[in-house]
Amino acid sequence: MAKKKKSINFPTKDELFNVALIALMNHLAVADPDSGSTTVSWTRLGISSTQYNALLALFGTTTALNTWLYVYPLQKNKSTRTGTLTTQKDTLKKKILAIIHPTRTSLKAAEKLTPGTLTPTDAKVFFIPAANPRTNSAESFRIADAAPLLSMFNVKHLEHVVDAHDPETPKSTALPEGVVFIWLLIYVGTTAPTAWTQFSHLKFCTKFRNISNFLAAQAKSDVWYTACYIGESGEMSNFSPYLHSTVAQTA
Repeated sequence: MAKKKKSINFPTKDELFNVALIALMNHLAVADPDSGSTTVSWTRLGISSTQYNALLALFGTTTALNTWLYVYPLQKNKSTRTGTLTTQKDTLKKKILAIIHPTRTSLKAAEKLTPGTLTPTDAKVFFIPAANPRTNSAESFRIADAAPLLSMFNVKHLEHVVDAHDPETPKSTALPEGVVFIWLLIYVGTTAPTAWTQFSHLKFCTKFRNISNFLAAQAKSDVWYTACYIGESGEMSNFSPYLHSTVAQTA
């Protein structure tokens, strides 16, 4: 029996949903250079101000109570998690998806009717596959629908050893099919990052285990990592959930 093709949808698992939502909101708030327009993306795409403002209110900020950016980090952290926060997180996600799903459906229809309505980034952040793909759509969007997972293998003096895993085959050290390399990024700061654009390039790698070295002046600093897959045609996957650690000084 032929393997059933995986449907492409906006992620619903908490960590991937968080990464995808941040990427979507960042994109909607700016003008996409690939569109040839100077109009911000949500306006260019014909999203109503009612829909966008409702989405913006639910997305919120890290200091706005009962918004995604405030609730999710607290709910994710075991030391601050409460039943109330979990309920708020689930409710916020449901309300956000209730806006994204119909918007995504209308954009898919517009692209099918008039190919080129969406830029590549529009399609990526809304998880919309090509309406008239030239190649197998399941293959071409396998990377876009995926994300590596990061874990800290070891923390040494001024050194982190970071592992990258394929969630579908977590014990394998091989890159997934169609992936050329992993793009590993780093952020050093005093507060947690809220978007992948805050990160800096660390390295392009083909190994699942990588070493990150620090200067003595960076000892005890807070560090976050994220990563994505880069495909054979240069396409980028989702970014991994952020991995946090501190720089150890033991010598």
